[in-house]
Amino acid sequence: MVGIVGYGVYLPYYRIKFVDIAKAWNLDIKVPGEKTVPSHDETALSLGYNATMNAMNHANINPEEIGAVFFCSISGMIESSLAQDVAIGIGTKDDITIGDLNGSPRSVTSAIILCMDAIKSGRIKNGLIVGSDILIGGPGSPITSAGSEYVSAAGAGAMIIGENGTIADIEGIVSINSPVKPRWRSLQDRYPRLGDGRFIRDYGFIANVSKIGQKLMEKVNRKDFTHILLQQPHAQWVQRTLAKLGVPKQDLMKKLMAPGSIIGKFGDLGCGCIPVGMADILDQAKSNETILTISYGSGGSDALSIIVNDKIDSKRDKITPVKSFSKKKAYVNYSTHLKYNGVLEKYE
Repeated sequence: MVGIVGYGVYLPYYRIKFVDIAKAWNLDIKVPGEKTVPSHDETALSLGYNATMNAMNHANINPEEIGAVFFCSISGMIESSLAQDVAIGIGTKDDITIGDLNGSPRSVTSAIILCMDAIKSGRIKNGLIVGSDILIGGPGSPITSAGSEYVSAAGAGAMIIGENGTIADIEGIVSINSPVKPRWRSLQDRYPRLGDGRFIRDYGFIANVSKIGQKLMEKVNRKDFTHILLQQPHAQWVQRTLAKLGVPKQDLMKKLMAPGSIIGKFGDLGCGCIPVGMADILDQAKSNETILTISYGSGGSDALSIIVNDKIDSKRDKITPVKSFSKKKAYVNYSTHLKYNGVLEKYE
């Protein structure tokens, strides 16, 4: 069965608390949580490359065994191949499949599907998927909005997909598409444009994610999952969707603090959300535990049912756990946050 052979993450050292963003705008908002802030010299490529190196080490795999590299990002280069840069950087063969997937955080699960199909056809043995983003929200955007500067953050995760040496197997996958577009950005836009808040929340994210979750449960004939990992553009959106997926009201806050819930620790990582959240779960998961994973972006979703197998413990000594990035951090003020994100530039 095709599954995850290894994984790795990389998160910036710097952080800013939500309350410090609010203070900069003279707002008395006491909301717990913080987000990552990229250093001035960090890019989606550098974050993704570091995550890849951690994943390769965890998988204990030779670069020449990688048959495809997919780089997923909504903040990468407009015209350039970051997937090719990563492939050359880690030393793969020069005749492998290269793919740069962008436009939506869903592209990570799209890449997983592409890898699964290529592996099942016998064309490749292993595929590398990198999800990396540096998201920037408009200054002064409200905390209630997905895509705001409160949650727009930076981080990367990478996964090796294959059939041999897996630590978690993909038992089922379903997809769904809808015309709802929650956010978009053209070449002329510095910050993402957002649709009506309640509409894109209720009829976009919540409707699609809950619907596809139910479809997957029917397909694999399972209602209860040990872990639930959702795309996380906003904590409130996630909380309401978990309720729609059948999580009892008294357990909602517990689920928001469970492994895989990263919105309050790191912010919205875009394409980095699913691989980093998955790593957070696998860092602590035990054999036979199940993971319901649902991506979302541009009105569409993919849902995966993943079962952890007994090989997971044999590779624990090779991981760079997500928790290590939670502990190693330093806080910056609002102006530094703007400078490091390239919003505030020195006049010359």
